[in-house]
Amino acid sequence: MTFLVAIILGLVQGITEFLPISSSGHLVILEHWFGVEVDAVLLNVLLHIATLFAVLWYFRKTIAYLILNPFCKMNKYLVVATIPAVVFVLLFGKLFDSALSSLVMVGIGFILTGIFLAVSQIISKQIAVPKPLNWGSVLTMGFAQALAIFPGLSRSGTTYAFGVVAGTEKNTALDFSFLMSIPVIVASLVYELAFSGEALTLASTHWLAVVISMVTAFLSALLGLKFMKVLVNKIGFWWFVPYLIIVGILLLVL
Repeated sequence: MTFLVAIILGLVQGITEFLPISSSGHLVILEHWFGVEVDAVLLNVLLHIATLFAVLWYFRKTIAYLILNPFCKMNKYLVVATIPAVVFVLLFGKLFDSALSSLVMVGIGFILTGIFLAVSQIISKQIAVPKPLNWGSVLTMGFAQALAIFPGLSRSGTTYAFGVVAGTEKNTALDFSFLMSIPVIVASLVYELAFSGEALTLASTHWLAVVISMVTAFLSALLGLKFMKVLVNKIGFWWFVPYLIIVGILLLVL
């Protein structure tokens, strides 16, 4: 993996992680395109760790509050929202690991994400008074996060869409979607180290390129977080629907 490829992968990971277009799906496409030879699953996890640090920095005040108040309702929400994803990974993790590199599966995930976003945009217009988070919407978003284990299915897009469909106010759903990523990314790293026999096979010749890729992912993720907030409040997600469906169809056909 060259330094240029490392920068491109980090840039794409950071920007797409918080846009509703599946960072993992785009990484799979680029890894196929550039012929990246390092372990794809481990590389994806490392890049997600970089974006984890971006979330921690962006929500540092909220994170500090959650640490100082471990039994607050938000922490309970995050625990409940994380359980479905943990169960799905333990039951089906190996299946999805083998499917992660399939461009066909990524294409299907892109199309499903586009459908979810379209439905959420339509339903959000029909909800007169959006609600704050509650146990129902938290469980709904937790189930959506579990579904997002499917390759090409955007975690942020799917959780946000399901949260809005459950009646949650848009900014609240988006912020909770970001916070939900923290325990899931940590759990993904633990799972990869514990259950993948190839987790520590990253060739030493690639370490500097991986570090460069992670730094790029961190910086671009901060921009992605801010951009996502602008989209929710001023533009909406309709623009991503045709992109996801067109790219998904191209992946299926080609």
